[in-house]
Amino acid sequence: MDTNANNRFALAKEQFTADEIDKFQYAKYLNSQHLALFDYQVLLAGTDVASIQISADGVVVNSASHGIGMLLDTIDMHATPYSLLDFGQYEVEETRFLKSVLKDGEVFLDVGANLGWYSLVLGKQYPNARIVAFEPIPSTVAKLERNIAFNQLSNIEVQAVGLFNSQDNLDFLFAPDVSGATSLKVAGQSRGNTAIERVQCPTTTLDLFCASRELQPSLLKIDVEGAELMVVQGADQVLQGLPVVLMELLRKWSNAFDYHPNDVFALMARYGYQAWVFTASGQLERCAEVTDDTVQTNFVFLHNDKHAPIIQQWAAGAER
Repeated sequence: MDTNANNRFALAKEQFTADEIDKFQYAKYLNSQHLALFDYQVLLAGTDVASIQISADGVVVNSASHGIGMLLDTIDMHATPYSLLDFGQYEVEETRFLKSVLKDGEVFLDVGANLGWYSLVLGKQYPNARIVAFEPIPSTVAKLERNIAFNQLSNIEVQAVGLFNSQDNLDFLFAPDVSGATSLKVAGQSRGNTAIERVQCPTTTLDLFCASRELQPSLLKIDVEGAELMVVQGADQVLQGLPVVLMELLRKWSNAFDYHPNDVFALMARYGYQAWVFTASGQLERCAEVTDDTVQTNFVFLHNDKHAPIIQQWAAGAER
């Protein structure tokens, strides 16, 4: 993409170079635009955004809490770094929780990594952890890899594949300006302004992948816009190892796949898991089922025995 096309600075420079405006008019115009930089000073105050880094190579939003930077994109306006910039933080409790339960040297699988927020945060925090980020769409994979390279992290492996309950080649529905809504069904892509594309990508299962690499993850994050049930259906051996699981479950997206989030609860219960949600105070509380009154969409699955210390710490409100 030509970044100079319709760029107001580039157009003004062209006018100046062509002697259509003089240097005083040129400077007056540019300086009027530069004043917007000070608006960002106000926007960033008291937020998790340490800085906005601008260079000829791109624009990066840097997180103060986690020491990572994420590249902004002129098309993908619903992406994580925009959320961080717009709202001053991103999934605070979920991020803090994952940082607290992973240990250096363990394996974290980021299923539906998108641009890599969780992979980057944990990769930065735990340099000896082994992190695998799964993302099926080639253009999103390229952005994910750019973020990893920018943060100079060597412990994150990107797998350009979708996770499902079978090994296959499936059509994913993808909108360039809402990359995080990529799904096998229509599940949020329409909230963008670009046309929805159909992209064929390979899929595999967690069991097949982990067996091929002799991996036993201690932590899973699963966010695949409605196909979460299918991911855990393909993870029998992995779940027998009882990793901590953070999973997004939205009724409207699971409905597109003809199941209810409670079906995931029931499947996870077969392995001894119970579901927990974050309260407004940042603690965990049990969630027996998803009802019409359930407002949370991110669920932590923990085993009462194996994860007892985590339950005690977070349910008791420790490490606030």
